[in-house]
Amino acid sequence: MNTANTARSVVAISIKDIEHRTSARRKVVARRYYVRFSVGDTSRSTNATNEANSRTSWDNVFHFDGDDSSLLLINVYQKHRFGDDEVVGNLTDTIGGVLGKLNDDVFEDTFRKDASDGSDHLGYTIKFALAVELHQQTHANVDADERQAQDAVTRATEAVDPLSSTTTVVGQVFETTWNVLMQRMELFNKSAAGIAQIHPYISLAWSVVSAANQVLVNQKNRDEQIVRLAGTMSDVFAFVDDAEPLKHIKKHIKIIELLIQQVTECGYFIAEYAKRKNFWLRTAKYMISDINTIITGYEEKFRELKTAFLDGLAVQEGVTVFRMMNVVEEAGNKAEMMALDDMPYARGAKFQREKGCLLGTRETFLRETCDILNNPEEDAPRVCLLTGVAGSGKSAVAHSIARLFDKQQRLGSSYCFARSDVANRNPENLFTIARNLSDHDPQYKFALWQIVKDDRALRTSSSPMEQVEKFIIEPSQHLHAIGPLVIVIDALDESGDESRRRQLLCAISEKISRNALPTNLRFLITSRPETDILKELPPGSQIVYKQMGDIPHHVVDNDMQKFIWDSLQQYTELESFWPNQGWCQLLVHHSQRLFQWASTACNFIRGDGATGLALRERFEILLEADYGEDIQPLDNLYQLYQTILNQRFTSRFAQQRFREVMAIVLALHEPLSITSLCTLFVGHLSVREIIKPLGSLLDGVVDEEKPIRPLHTSFHDFLLNEARSSVFHVHIQPRDHLSLGQALLACMHNMLRFNICDLKDSRICNTTIPDLQSQINTVIPPYLGYSCQYWMHHLQHVSYTPELLAEVTLFFNNVFPYWLEAISLLSLSSPLSSILSALEGCTILNKWAKGQEVATLASEAFQFIQVFAPVLRESTPHLYLSAMPQTPTSSPLCELWVDHLQKHVSFSSGHPASWPAEIHTLQGHKDAVTSVACSPDGTQIVSGSWDFTIRVWNVTTGQCVAGPFKGHTDIVTSVVFSPDGTHIVSASEDKTIRVWNATTGQCVGPLQGHTDWVTSVAYSPDGNHIVSGSWDETIMVWNATIGQCVAGPFLGHIYVVTSVAYSPDGNYIVSGSWDKTIRVWNATTGQCVAGPFLGHLSGVTSVAYSPDGIHIVSGSRDETIRVWNATTGQCVAKPFQGHTHFINSVAYSPNGTHIVSGSYDKTIRVWNATTGQSVACSFKGHTKTVTSVAYSPNGHIVSGSDDNTIRVWNATTGQCVPGSFKGHILDVMSIAYSPDGNHIVSDSCDKTTRVWNATTGQFRRKHH
Repeated sequence: MNTANTARSVVAISIKDIEHRTSARRKVVARRYYVRFSVGDTSRSTNATNEANSRTSWDNVFHFDGDDSSLLLINVYQKHRFGDDEVVGNLTDTIGGVLGKLNDDVFEDTFRKDASDGSDHLGYTIKFALAVELHQQTHANVDADERQAQDAVTRATEAVDPLSSTTTVVGQVFETTWNVLMQRMELFNKSAAGIAQIHPYISLAWSVVSAANQVLVNQKNRDEQIVRLAGTMSDVFAFVDDAEPLKHIKKHIKIIELLIQQVTECGYFIAEYAKRKNFWLRTAKYMISDINTIITGYEEKFRELKTAFLDGLAVQEGVTVFRMMNVVEEAGNKAEMMALDDMPYARGAKFQREKGCLLGTRETFLRETCDILNNPEEDAPRVCLLTGVAGSGKSAVAHSIARLFDKQQRLGSSYCFARSDVANRNPENLFTIARNLSDHDPQYKFALWQIVKDDRALRTSSSPMEQVEKFIIEPSQHLHAIGPLVIVIDALDESGDESRRRQLLCAISEKISRNALPTNLRFLITSRPETDILKELPPGSQIVYKQMGDIPHHVVDNDMQKFIWDSLQQYTELESFWPNQGWCQLLVHHSQRLFQWASTACNFIRGDGATGLALRERFEILLEADYGEDIQPLDNLYQLYQTILNQRFTSRFAQQRFREVMAIVLALHEPLSITSLCTLFVGHLSVREIIKPLGSLLDGVVDEEKPIRPLHTSFHDFLLNEARSSVFHVHIQPRDHLSLGQALLACMHNMLRFNICDLKDSRICNTTIPDLQSQINTVIPPYLGYSCQYWMHHLQHVSYTPELLAEVTLFFNNVFPYWLEAISLLSLSSPLSSILSALEGCTILNKWAKGQEVATLASEAFQFIQVFAPVLRESTPHLYLSAMPQTPTSSPLCELWVDHLQKHVSFSSGHPASWPAEIHTLQGHKDAVTSVACSPDGTQIVSGSWDFTIRVWNVTTGQCVAGPFKGHTDIVTSVVFSPDGTHIVSASEDKTIRVWNATTGQCVGPLQGHTDWVTSVAYSPDGNHIVSGSWDETIMVWNATIGQCVAGPFLGHIYVVTSVAYSPDGNYIVSGSWDKTIRVWNATTGQCVAGPFLGHLSGVTSVAYSPDGIHIVSGSRDETIRVWNATTGQCVAKPFQGHTHFINSVAYSPNGTHIVSGSYDKTIRVWNATTGQSVACSFKGHTKTVTSVAYSPNGHIVSGSDDNTIRVWNATTGQCVPGSFKGHILDVMSIAYSPDGNHIVSDSCDKTTRVWNATTGQFRRKHH
């Protein structure tokens, strides 16, 4: 090679055929060596290899970039079993210098070093082949790292090729190495079995490595890299071969714990590597590295741990984790900038370490559960459902598993439901799991952010179906984790009653049935064996059942004895009264294998909260209780509660005080502490006197700042069950809520004030004010925060009296602005829940005090909070500086602002006269919205869309509370609620009808029978039947429960059926068609009992019954409206003429005296239903086709148009009451009133549904 040509040119350098020889004057034991080459900032190392016949060789190929002046550093290391690796020789030369010493492209040099014993001199020879090529000739734009990766891909592919000639050799070496590893781990497991601190981690490591071994056996995907890693893992357990391994373990517990965790992590890695033959390709592509880099990282950690083990050094916490196989490198940096704080978070839902199983108990059961969660197979179950009766220890297992995987950095999230905290922890609040997963992994956070970043409505959705899909399933699809991420959901049965948890169960069940749960997520769910939970989560390929009752009795008894001994062993007098642990065996016997019984009994014996009784007396009280021989375990637990309460409260007076205090405790929406309750009731309730003796039953007794909660849900159930609790039965009555509500009002009166946090600068958002949360916690303690959120939630349980009404009115007149300020500050920690509770409070107050002045104020307050919610969340000072000055002049709130804030706020002219009409824009559909309807109680809206889905929305909050309901395969054309609001029927261009549970989205159907698009559906008044009309020219009637066609098809129309409706008594059905006719059918037999009604000269577009069922109105493309006798089909008046284009929609007024029509001619007209006379001139204002019209319950008219607006009109004068409701940016397709007439809902081709205040501008300021 002519080296002159490469001078000062960038060259590609490759080193291969590396060999190292040792020469000594006497024989020495075989050693392990590795070599590190460095050029510039790039270093590459061989793996450590045993010498054979004083020779060590490597087949690595290393690539570098440099020029002839670049320095080449060569270090030869001897690897030691213990202690640091030793540099035994090094060489330094330039690339040019090395090139000059090549012989047939091979470099060879010798250096010497004194032997470690000082007697001999060892000679070391290094030999390797070196080649250089001009970079620009053959490697343009390909740097050394990429060449290294490409070479690694080629070599790895060859290594895993089952036809490779080296497979057998590698397999044999693997078998030997892996067997040694497994033997040493088994010996280590036995040696450390008695050390409770580390035994759970040993079991987890054994579970993972055993699973990895099985994958390796099944896949036969082995190569020298895996052999090398297995050898390193085996090496760190070499100390078990010593005579006293236990001594080493006990001396270095912390290091051993980290070592086990690192072995576990390597086990996950090996299992994943073995499963994926193209692993190298993916890794090289995304990481620009080879498998050696990963394994070297593991080896360095093992080396660090072994050094610390041998030398007694401190070691850094944590293990080396190679988590993602296709890491998006920018995800971590971008994730720092992604704010998910407006997604609600359930405080206190995380697992608690102290609530796990006692170390040394439940070992086999925990190991079996870990085996399920660690199963590496592609078809492994995703869910482990653990069931058991109350008090059997399910939650302890859940907390232990969570603690174990959290220590291993593999706990994605833990969510513990609690019946005492359902306001905070409930099925609608799964955001918590998503945020935990985001904190755990930046790539997950990046994927989640991409889904929610432009969709505030989605970020605050309360639909479990949508949360599971969008927040857990979809982001997880972007992860390719090595090993599992575990999600623990504890006490699913405590998430609410059966109806409340139905959506969540259906969401999980639906994903399981479609095999849609990500392969890298594992769920541990615990629950009592409730029927609905077992039905929705049956055992199968994706769900494994484990039951606490399956644990052998002798194992439970043994664990119970360990637990009781650990709890009471310090009380040595027990042994003197009942020797040989007889006291312990007595308690085990009485427990009937319920850990909660044992825990409660131990608390009582210790004297938690007790006074005046000796230890022996407390013990004997438990023994004397009549538990019975055949009593069920749960009854046994209830009897224990009765025994403790009987001992604590002996007089009727004391029992009465107990019931009074516990009624308040159980009535709370969120638990409060002793301090909080004492402050609220200031001596009027004996809180401390009743709660302090109950340390064996309640949490929050010793620490008076800690919320009071039952230590176990069974105590809550016991108190509310009169048959069980007898004289201690707690019946929460209206007077309890009244006491609470009045105490909360008084608290706010006394504590709220202007600028309570003394904020200085309105230019700074709440989230960026230093230490603001700490200030809020100081000035708004828990009891004041609770008062602000729930005062009206309690008062609603009693009817108002003049005195109570006066209290509430006084609060509004004096404190309301400062209450809003507190809500704004509280939203810093809970952006959604504090605002929602305020809105709900205003809604409740408006209904509670209907017709009173304060109800008007509450309605106005609701408007204010809705309109200015973003201001409340972003900046508290701007509540006063921006929001209040923009209150409409017609609102009575203006008077409040002026009366109370003149010193603080400047009110300028020019702000609006009325509230904006739009209340919510409901976003979520991905295409045009075609149909909307309100629920009978007015609280929800259903929408159907061109995106094939149905969604249910909360009218008050605008949140999607159910859906998207998926099943239709084409455009949804019509949706309507059942009369009781529990179901929704939908029609579609896929020729089917579907009936949905309005809460869960469970579907009856599809109802099949039509042979073309279904255009219109309606419920019968009793909700038992559904009628449908179709492009196939027929009408069909269906059983709404089972989806069976019970009547029809009704034949007679000869063109598209456009509209169907039931008569008010449900006996008849009217249909309109493009065949220009109307027909009336017997709803049961399908017989055409009237019609065809002839008269229209073009297609009928819309039909409706009069409220009394006597008449039918129809609108047509012939530009006329006709009214017909529903029985005879006689046209009772001349055609109503006046429109100059197609009629799109007709409707009767609530009293049946008028008819409203909307037309392509851009106008709305109101007609006398009897004479057909126009009672007002045409209502003009829309600039395009009027598509839909409806009457409100109070007689106003609402219209929707292709001009993208909705308008509300005075039905008598034709005056547009509040002006056009602007917001839609494409055609308005459908409109409807809420049953109470307070809201209008509209849908549009712009993919949105909007909710509008129907009475905007109607309030007038009162003058005093």
